[in-house]
Amino acid sequence: MNPNQAVDNSNQDWTWIQSFQAGDRSGFDQIFRKYKSIVINLSFRFVKDQGIAEEIAQEVFVKIYEKKVKSDPKSKFSTWLYRVTVNASLDFLRHRKKIFYTLDQTIKSEEGNTVTFLETVADPKASHPIAGIEKEELRQTVQREIDLLPENLKTPLLLFQFEEMPYREIAQILGVSEKAVERRLCHAKEALRKKLSKYV
Repeated sequence: MNPNQAVDNSNQDWTWIQSFQAGDRSGFDQIFRKYKSIVINLSFRFVKDQGIAEEIAQEVFVKIYEKKVKSDPKSKFSTWLYRVTVNASLDFLRHRKKIFYTLDQTIKSEEGNTVTFLETVADPKASHPIAGIEKEELRQTVQREIDLLPENLKTPLLLFQFEEMPYREIAQILGVSEKAVERRLCHAKEALRKKLSKYV
């Protein structure tokens, strides 16, 4: 399930959190049931390992169980949850330095067209979308170049292109402005275009 598909009911989420922190275990159970699969799926998008994603989800919910989240009804509980999940996933990747992407996965381009990720970083003037390199080799090349992106460029790229999050939500998760998210996405794509120019 995509995180954006979660029911946007922030007041109810905070009610459950406050109830749990006041001693009612059912509040935690409600949060766990609502967000368990969402947290696992979001983490999996980064780490590409179901077992690791489940371990990260456990860490996230332990933070909630240990009452390390502070109630803030002015913001969405899910934003805090996604931020913690993303950070935990990135911590894991800093050690593993490996991530896989589905190049054939279709996404929405800036113009609203359905394209693959590779097409979004390809030179629009190129006569052939894939030239001079086998598909599997190209896949590995793209994976390597995304891994080499600075974290501040790689994270919004993953959240936007592969998790289909809007700028507003990415900005809240990363603690930056929507304009900053837009700039980072542009810089990330431009960096990839330069690195992959001889292949696409």
